[in-house]
Amino acid sequence: MKKPVLIILGAVVLLVFAVLIVATKKGRQVQTNHAHVVAVELVNPARNTLKRVVEVFGSLSPKTATEVKSEQPGRILKVQVKEWDRVNPDDVLLELDPTDFKLVVNKDEAGLKMARAQLLQAKVDLDRARRELNRAQKLKDGGLVTGQELDERRTAMESAAARVALAEAQVGQSESQLAESRHNLAKTIVRAPIRGTVYQRKVDIGDWVDKGTPLFSIVDNRVLDFTANVPAVDLARVREGQLLTFLVDGLPNRVFEGKIKRINPMVNNSDRSGRVQAEVENGDEVLKGGVYARGQVLVAEYSGVLTLPKACLIGWDMDKETARIFLVDDTATARSRSVTTGLVSDDLVEVRSGVNVSDRVVVRGGFNLREGDKVRETSPGEARS
Repeated sequence: MKKPVLIILGAVVLLVFAVLIVATKKGRQVQTNHAHVVAVELVNPARNTLKRVVEVFGSLSPKTATEVKSEQPGRILKVQVKEWDRVNPDDVLLELDPTDFKLVVNKDEAGLKMARAQLLQAKVDLDRARRELNRAQKLKDGGLVTGQELDERRTAMESAAARVALAEAQVGQSESQLAESRHNLAKTIVRAPIRGTVYQRKVDIGDWVDKGTPLFSIVDNRVLDFTANVPAVDLARVREGQLLTFLVDGLPNRVFEGKIKRINPMVNNSDRSGRVQAEVENGDEVLKGGVYARGQVLVAEYSGVLTLPKACLIGWDMDKETARIFLVDDTATARSRSVTTGLVSDDLVEVRSGVNVSDRVVVRGGFNLREGDKVRETSPGEARS
């Protein structure tokens, strides 16, 4: 009785085991088939405007800066400005003691008065000599004076005319001396030559200064020069008038602009770089001289370029300008294709050959994609989850 039961139980066990094997095989088959359906995100190639830029690094400096020096020796009587004060042209910066210069002016004024008086006297003598010569000429015509007396009168008039000329020259010389002394007196008041900010004040009240002593440094930050180094391989692309955009530390969210104005014709032998200089308008004076900056020079701009996101490219060789992409055909099958790349701008890459605008290209989710895999298009972000 026990033996048939055991046989039945054995048969049931074998049957269950067979069912499990079949179910496992089917499950594996389903999983395998499902694994080949890859969730991906697709894009179409698009035409965009791409820019070719050259990276530059440099620093800013004021385009206009001056060091104010003393034009006369003397002791400083007054200082009208402090460091970091704003000044305009002809604003008084400081005053030297004018006493000695005023004495020279007074002396030259007196000398000019004397020279003018001497000129006046010489002109009176000349008028007298002319009258005597005219009288002698009339008397000579009447036979009342001799020819020798007439010659003497003529000589006297010529001598008087010479004295007038000498007196006029002396007046001119005295006027020049007086103008020079007044000019020297005016230089005891030192004025700002430009509009700007006092960067340094180097003297104080009571200091004695000689001619040529530095007094102030003034900078005008309204226009700055951005002097930058450019690798020699890129220098040939840089031209005067090209746009420069740059960032500075401390103002990370603000982009500044300038125009290339000058290009150094020589390349540095040590680092194989050339120097360029751009002019930067800085009306609000938010930029300061001496600030380090990094930027880009726009050397070319191309419109209507066929592009793809960088994420589409597989095995991208930037030097050889080659890469692979995966296209999805009408049967939802992934097909690998080689493409030729070109310009790069931010996240976009120019694709010069290998695709057209109607192609559907895998942009995300194709990391493990293989040739011939079935794909399922997903919404942005789903392919990465």
